[in-house]
Amino acid sequence: MNVAEDNIPSMASLTAPLLGINEELRAMQAERPIWKVRTYTGDEAWLVMGAPEIKRLLVDRRLGRSHPDPSSAPKYAPSPVFEQIMTEFERHAELRALLTPYFSRASMRAIQPKVEATVAELVDKMLAGERPAELQKVLARPLAMRVLCELAGIPVADAGLVGDLLHRMAGLGAGDGGATLDTYLAEIAAQRRVEPRDDMISGLVAAGQTDERVATLVAMLLFAGGESVATHIGFGVARLATDDALREALLQDPALVEPAVEEMLRTASHGGGAQPHYANADIEIAGVTIRAGDLVLPDFALANFDARAFVAPEVVDITRSPNQHLAFAHGIWHCLGAPLARMELRTVYTTLFERAPSIRLAVTLDELNREADRLFSTMPELKITW
Repeated sequence: MNVAEDNIPSMASLTAPLLGINEELRAMQAERPIWKVRTYTGDEAWLVMGAPEIKRLLVDRRLGRSHPDPSSAPKYAPSPVFEQIMTEFERHAELRALLTPYFSRASMRAIQPKVEATVAELVDKMLAGERPAELQKVLARPLAMRVLCELAGIPVADAGLVGDLLHRMAGLGAGDGGATLDTYLAEIAAQRRVEPRDDMISGLVAAGQTDERVATLVAMLLFAGGESVATHIGFGVARLATDDALREALLQDPALVEPAVEEMLRTASHGGGAQPHYANADIEIAGVTIRAGDLVLPDFALANFDARAFVAPEVVDITRSPNQHLAFAHGIWHCLGAPLARMELRTVYTTLFERAPSIRLAVTLDELNREADRLFSTMPELKITW
């Protein structure tokens, strides 16, 4: 086992290959559900690998997102992303109340035609272009950014710029990517204060949020729904393009797209990424004592392969039911943008494989590598042909 000098496993060695298994992580998970680890910044933390334990912790009010003394808080990674998402329960509830209307069923119905039209446009352009095509560049990232810009009220013409800034934010040791994006978004908020429109930024301004606060909220939504959705599109297409049985089943029965989306979400990554939380009181769980102020890292992706929660977890089964995965977290931390992400994934899988059922990878799975300097198991590129 790769461990630091003090015999604590290092997060830097606990990443999983794209669509593959890190045997060390799986062995650790089989031994016990919670481990003390050393983070990318060298701090100690509790890595939670078990699905039942994560669900229990995420509904425990003793676990939050802020530290009582931020200046001395143990850190997960040197990135502006985690400085911006540290909000506590009362503030979290307030923010969810502000943002929930933009992800309601009515809002999703309203934006669905735009999502479908954007997917169709991007797929048409890809299929008319050169082969092999780089899926992330020509479809996944442009789709995720354009849809989120439309929802938030950001000029769609700036989607590429916003995507580049977000990509920089996700890097370990990211420089001023977060500050630059915040400045850009604060300027839009200031404009909407003078000339309001029917969009999220205008709504947040009207609700009394400062330009700076609006920028932080929208940046976090863009990060959560941009980079991650683009990566999940890539994961799902890669799985379906390399498994004839899965692809044929989906082509024969289009109704399987909904459970297929859930299984693609569950099996996208075998772990190696986490979301930081802090204990605000001592917590006894799974034979360990998490002390107040300790950093707690739920690994949702690895928990989705917990044999205590899923039958034959290593099997990719697009008819799996129930499928109570943790791709969108749990409890009050459940991702607000889940309905939008599901819509985008359904639309991409349906449109892409109907238009080009012979899609296959232009590289082998062994050649797919995660980006070493990224916070999560992002997919930098995916070359496909048909």
